[in-house]
Amino acid sequence: MKTKLLFTFLLTYAMAFAQGTGEVIITEFYNRPPKPSQEQIDTVKGLPQNAGSVGNTNSPDEGHGEWLEIYNTTTAPVVMDGWKLVDGSNNAEVIIESFTLEAGAYAIFAGYYIPELHGGIEPDYIYPFKKISLNNETTYSGGSETNCPDGVIIYNAADELVDQVLYDYGYGSYIYDDGLGDGVTSHCSNNPSATPFGFPGQSGSSKTSFMLKVGAPLTAAANDDPANWEYSTLTYDGSQKGTPGKANDQDATLSVTSFLASKLSVYPNPANDYITILSADVKISSAEIFSLLGQKVLSQNMSKNNRIDVSHLSKGIYMLKISSDAGSLTKKIIIE
Repeated sequence: MKTKLLFTFLLTYAMAFAQGTGEVIITEFYNRPPKPSQEQIDTVKGLPQNAGSVGNTNSPDEGHGEWLEIYNTTTAPVVMDGWKLVDGSNNAEVIIESFTLEAGAYAIFAGYYIPELHGGIEPDYIYPFKKISLNNETTYSGGSETNCPDGVIIYNAADELVDQVLYDYGYGSYIYDDGLGDGVTSHCSNNPSATPFGFPGQSGSSKTSFMLKVGAPLTAAANDDPANWEYSTLTYDGSQKGTPGKANDQDATLSVTSFLASKLSVYPNPANDYITILSADVKISSAEIFSLLGQKVLSQNMSKNNRIDVSHLSKGIYMLKISSDAGSLTKKIIIE
């Protein structure tokens, strides 16, 4: 029995620090939603989107409103057919039947279809309710849960680890053998040998997601670090906070420059013939290019594809000023 417990501990420990291939990463969790009303449940419970749900789907539950956000870090569509979402605390899994995540795109995965509960947001993919559960805080703190940490693990169709985010609300990370020889394992908050992940914080309020910080690297390695996560501050439907289905954002306390730097990028850079301004949820109105002496060498109103012909410019370093509905940002570009 002790050998089995040690194996479980070591496996969980190894998983906690494993880094996946990172084509798709987790960028936001909404694990403390409000419960739906009974009317909302009764209205949508028979919809095809909710077929295959497990547990009591007829009684309002926080799990009805949970969602997680994923992001395609690559420059090509990722076909996720046959991929798995695995619950970090109990190994329950969801097989993704058919879903493609476009290049540089975000998507919302939810366990139930109740758009009214999320201010009209439509999930991009719906998995069976409670097959994965995002919030086990009450069982951690109550002393009854031995399966922790919680979170979500993503595997591709070849069973390769793609990404995971594990969390424990600061109560402790792992199952362990209490050493009494009775075959009983202690729950995670009483584990003296565990180093808590410490996020999301126990003081976080309901109706608030936790997400990768604005400007944090969008990689499988970066989202393993609790220091890169924070609670959302933007309200998206009058009472709930988060940025579902789009680039993570915070309120106006973030400077315009920092905000735009997280939303705008230039590709390719260095460039030869053309550059494209990539924009996440910011409408670009115009672009200007200046030499290092301050001479304006190009001015262009932006079209839908945000593409600029720079083939006529001499090789060198220039400054690109991007004007948008959220302000302006200047970036250095290189013409080769």
